Amino acid sequence: MKSLSLQSAHFLYLEKSYQEWLQTIGYADPTVNNWPAHVHELLHYLESRGVQHITTVSHLQIQDFIFHIKYRKNHSRAGALSSSSINTIINAINSFAKYLNSTGKYVLDLTLERAEADQEVPVVLSLKEIRELYEATFRPSRENPVAMGQRDRAMIAVFYGCGLRKMEGTMLNLSDIDLQKNRIFVRKGKGNKQRYVPLASKPAEDLRAYIQEGRDWFLYEHYAKRYTDKYASKKGTSNSEALFIGKHGDRMSKFYQRLAILKERAGIEKQFGPHTLRHSIATHLAMSGMEIEEISRFLGHSSLDSTQLYVHLAHELKQADNGRI
Repeated sequence: MKSLSLQSAHFLYLEKSYQEWLQTIGYADPTVNNWPAHVHELLHYLESRGVQHITTVSHLQIQDFIFHIKYRKNHSRAGALSSSSINTIINAINSFAKYLNSTGKYVLDLTLERAEADQEVPVVLSLKEIRELYEATFRPSRENPVAMGQRDRAMIAVFYGCGLRKMEGTMLNLSDIDLQKNRIFVRKGKGNKQRYVPLASKPAEDLRAYIQEGRDWFLYEHYAKRYTDKYASKKGTSNSEALFIGKHGDRMSKFYQRLAILKERAGIEKQFGPHTLRHSIATHLAMSGMEIEEISRFLGHSSLDSTQLYVHLAHELKQADNGRI
């Protein structure tokens, strides 16, 4: 898009100022670099149609530009733009409008709707289903129901309460849980990125109970009772540092299987796994009115493009709820 020149000094100033604004409020580097390029394409399109100042832009002209990008060729490969790429451009334009309005430079009154996604809409559990899942813990079993229930609730705390990805939760060590500052240190995030995730009071309480009580049963008592001979060499290894301990006394990774048991107990019909809990908390936060930037930081996204899906889902769910009233 560097070949798309701009002649208007006003547009060039807005593009540069917008990029500085993104950087100042803490957007990730890919966003700081890419979104102004999409705005540049919009401004070039407007300029080619005789518009020289942002105050003369109409909503219809913006919609014409969206129609244009939906059918223009892809600059990086053959064919047209994917809906994901179109939505990235739409996110950039919505952000540009937010920049203009929030800084008081000009008013650009628009919120563009996302293009229909190519990907399937993720499964999201309702708040009621989350409560049912939580209440399905601590059921009688032939093993230790208290320790099992404490681990189940700690699992929900990590994947729903903290929105961690499956691998992030799998790689958590005991030392990553800071119950004094109520936060979790994610050492193995996507793209090897690290971050701190806040712990709300209830997830912190559930993690504390599991760490102080139930975890030892998995690591030692349960392990010693059934697997001493076969797995004795595992004591004292790095697995003993794992937050979640499996039935062999090693690092737990089979969260899908455990959630399937809770799903059946709770009578939830949706098919889901650990990432569904992440989708669910992100959507619930968006429904509660949390700003997209905060949700993005919470989830560890490198760009708002990934987070925008949950804002869209929240809007759709709210509309559905209003239609039932």
